[in-house]
Amino acid sequence: MSLIPPAQWRPLFDAVYEMNTATDHADFLSAVVKGMSRLIPADLCLVHVLDRKTQKIVIRTIPKNPYTEEEVAFYAANPNGDPLVAYFDQTKDPKARRRSDVISDQEYLETPHFIHCQKRLGFIYTLALPVQIDADTLGALSYDCRGPDFTTRHCALLDAFAPHFLQAWKRHPNPWETAENFGLPVRERLHSLGLTVREADVLYWMTEGKQNREIATILGRSLGTVQEHVANILKKLGQENRHAATVFALRHLGIA
Repeated sequence: MSLIPPAQWRPLFDAVYEMNTATDHADFLSAVVKGMSRLIPADLCLVHVLDRKTQKIVIRTIPKNPYTEEEVAFYAANPNGDPLVAYFDQTKDPKARRRSDVISDQEYLETPHFIHCQKRLGFIYTLALPVQIDADTLGALSYDCRGPDFTTRHCALLDAFAPHFLQAWKRHPNPWETAENFGLPVRERLHSLGLTVREADVLYWMTEGKQNREIATILGRSLGTVQEHVANILKKLGQENRHAATVFALRHLGIA
């Protein structure tokens, strides 16, 4: 956590919020790349899901996906040719890693993965956060660039995002199926409880386990203002304390 400068906490929390207000799995994947592409400089921010048995793959990118069908197909047929995938498979390490952490630049430039997937675009450096969905299904949030390499601070940002990413992932349907519309985004659903927009924001972050001082930092408000919002939330929801209001909100959202 200490590796993350204070200026980057707000955009990180904004990315978590955007991700959690997605209405279906397609919106969820798009929200992840939209929010996280602002945090780490790269030529490409990518989130993907791969079924290794069927070689079916779902990809969301910012900017527009630059890979050809042949490059995507090669990766889908040979995922373990990617040194990071092979590393994650072997170690089961849930932490974000740079490609340069597991193989040297010179070795990587000679791999079939680089030659068939990255060479045309010149993407030498990769940073990835793995998501092991089940034995056959692999997901990842990753970044590609031509240089310079990513830093340990970038790894720390992804590791701070990881628990929120995994929790949000479980709220959405199977990515291979046609996504259902699960109704209004979270803030609007909380707003429907009779709260103001700002009160709904505060209650949302309460459901994410944030304390008043943390919420004040995230929303750019004073601690006193947040405490006033919490008092109003308790009154409007008819709850005795902060914990009871949080449980009430989670049940309203169908989470608890």
